[in-house]
Amino acid sequence: MTLEAGTFDPSDSGQRGYTAYGPAEFPDARDAVLDEYVAQLRAGGPPAVQEACARVSQRGRDVLAAYAVRAASRAVRDSDPECLIRGLVAVVVGGLDENGREALLHMPALEDACRRLGLEPGDVFGDAAAAVGHPGTVNLALWLARAPEARTLECMGYGVREDESGFRYVWVGWPGD
Repeated sequence: MTLEAGTFDPSDSGQRGYTAYGPAEFPDARDAVLDEYVAQLRAGGPPAVQEACARVSQRGRDVLAAYAVRAASRAVRDSDPECLIRGLVAVVVGGLDENGREALLHMPALEDACRRLGLEPGDVFGDAAAAVGHPGTVNLALWLARAPEARTLECMGYGVREDESGFRYVWVGWPGD
């Protein structure tokens, strides 16, 4: 991965350029690099997403999952629904393709952001599903089929905060910890 060249390599098992990326302040140049990467996946459709899922390292999944939460925050901050679709594509490659537990943790931020923007989550998730193909489509639908109380920010350990730069979703820890 070469940040200077503006590329992201999902297979890089080090992802050294993404240390402390999730909690980084907004704006962060790494967001733009990942915006471009995810936009290319979306443009390439299901074949590009499937190829990325086959190549992604665990650390690459972690970076994409962090990006998904940051994209949800940016969607609310900037009233930008495109950030939500990019976040959903990223979370699929970030582990939702396998219905990974870690990826599921980040889904409430994306759904909550849809609602804060006055959007129907099913519509936004449907737009993302068209880009990711199977099995991502199934796992996006499975998320929305969960009981509402099993899809809240709080039950997945997230909260909402305002920092120096504005609105953001933050990990607050498991309920009861």
